Amino acid sequence: MLLAVHGGLGSAVSMLALAGHLAEHYTVVAVNCRGHGTSGVPQSPPGIGHEVADITAVIDALGPIEVLFGYSFGAVLALETALRAPDRVPRLAVYEPPLPVTYPIPDFAAVDAAITGGDYERLILDASAESGGLSPAELAALRSDPLWWHKVAQAPTLAATLRVLADLDPDVSRYTAITAPTTVITGTTSADYLLDAADRLTGALPTATRKTLPGQGHHVDPGALAHALLPD
Repeated sequence: MLLAVHGGLGSAVSMLALAGHLAEHYTVVAVNCRGHGTSGVPQSPPGIGHEVADITAVIDALGPIEVLFGYSFGAVLALETALRAPDRVPRLAVYEPPLPVTYPIPDFAAVDAAITGGDYERLILDASAESGGLSPAELAALRSDPLWWHKVAQAPTLAATLRVLADLDPDVSRYTAITAPTTVITGTTSADYLLDAADRLTGALPTATRKTLPGQGHHVDPGALAHALLPD
């Protein structure tokens, strides 16, 4: 069983294409992080402890998993889960986590104002270009994706996501305590801050394997990503 944790502005629905490519190899379960998809409105302030507790609760409900996979913001949550609940994570895989050591946190006041004003699409476009690590070509591809309006609808969750990232300890060396074998996956066309973070993470993890997907960016092809998630 592979438990998949979506990125910011995503939900379990965002993992459906990936799950389809992995179906012959894993039973894939996709989680809705708090406030995303069909998950209810959070009753507590944003915090990594709550996010990790949610993921571990899902693992406990499912029974033992083989792999915990996280994409983007979900990759950060997966790393923190492996760090804080090592007995739940036998193997870990992450795609381009926006670690706070390099991540350019946007201005919270501007994000809150855009959400209050209901300018969701402009907020997502600006955030994707500035701190989402997406090039103009990737943004154009993203907007043509059938899930684009699903992402736009998730815009109010961005404020909480950014606050979770901003509150994290930026010291990557603390991930040396992760015992699970970890696959760190990146594309070749992603923003420098994402690739830099992956380099630092790979250097810190005691049992890391680095995989690079040629021609892929942060908006990654699910088929290429699925192939990288299969055991060598």
